[in-house]
Amino acid sequence: MEIKKILVTGEALFLERHQFLFKALSTHFEQLQFLPRTQEWYEARIPRMLIKGIFAIRTSSLSKANALFQKNHRAFILKSKRAEHEIRKLKDKPELVFHVFSTYSPFWEQYDIPYVMYLDYTVALAERNWSPWVYFPNQKERESWFKCEHQIYERAKHIFCMSYVVKKTLMQDYGIELNKITVIGSSGDFLASCYENKNFGSQQILFNGSDFKRKGGDLVIAAFKKVKQALPKAKLVIIGKKLPIEENDIENPGHISQSDIHNIFFNTDLVVAPAYCDPFPTFLLEAMNYGIPCIVSANDGMPEIVEHNVNGIVIDQLTPELLADHILNILTNPGLTASMSQAARDKVRTKFNWNKIANEIVKTLST
Repeated sequence: MEIKKILVTGEALFLERHQFLFKALSTHFEQLQFLPRTQEWYEARIPRMLIKGIFAIRTSSLSKANALFQKNHRAFILKSKRAEHEIRKLKDKPELVFHVFSTYSPFWEQYDIPYVMYLDYTVALAERNWSPWVYFPNQKERESWFKCEHQIYERAKHIFCMSYVVKKTLMQDYGIELNKITVIGSSGDFLASCYENKNFGSQQILFNGSDFKRKGGDLVIAAFKKVKQALPKAKLVIIGKKLPIEENDIENPGHISQSDIHNIFFNTDLVVAPAYCDPFPTFLLEAMNYGIPCIVSANDGMPEIVEHNVNGIVIDQLTPELLADHILNILTNPGLTASMSQAARDKVRTKFNWNKIANEIVKTLST
């Protein structure tokens, strides 16, 4: 059956982050509508503070309270029922729903409209790789959540996932059949590839510190101190969040605009991302689009983005010493930097771009 009308659902933030995917998809379908999730009553400021306060008292942890507020089966069901109600109210019914991530399901009572998913991670992976994202007070609560999560995967017509790590967890942790899963990757905040010439020699290192601890900020700071001993002119720029850092040659502008990141990328020689957990960081793809080599950890989907000794470096031992050694090797080797730069751009142009990803989605849906 030829699909002409698609409805995109998911959290408003997730839909905004993937706007370039939908621009690429819009050229393939007659109609692409959007239905971002509306806020539930308990997510308003005062109820949210009260509920989180109660959770914090019960768990003795603000982190656990936040995780429990976000991921519990009652919220999942409530959001799913509301989403289904909103879809039923539409005058122009979609032929297919494209649902982004798994914080809730687009349907709960009836599944008469097929839906597909785009997925970056699962709770099973979060439990193993970054526990602050997940907290269940007892086994019953945990089982109730996983029942909801399994249901959304099981009833989906197809699941498009960013990495093979997610494909593996869907099969092993949730029992989803192989033929229902397609790995398509992701891309960044751009539709067209960058063809501007990239110059090197600034010795500027860039780190996305929006979630400083999880993304390996402690390793970056420690490694940079070692790098400075060998390269006194080296500079570290930390973006994403304003931090209490007062170190020489470390700039921390915090959250920056798209035009500012453009300028920073052009003045950067290397991006470092030694994250303890990072599902499939689009920041790496944006850097590679500018021809910037990246150093990443061997966790999650990062080794699927960065090929070791091709367009960057993958380190499986997260130590400041090893990170510093690789930083120095790239910054002091112009030939290596140039080859990695070209390989990074090539990978974005040939694989991790939204037009190619949209074509893969359309091809899968037509079979």
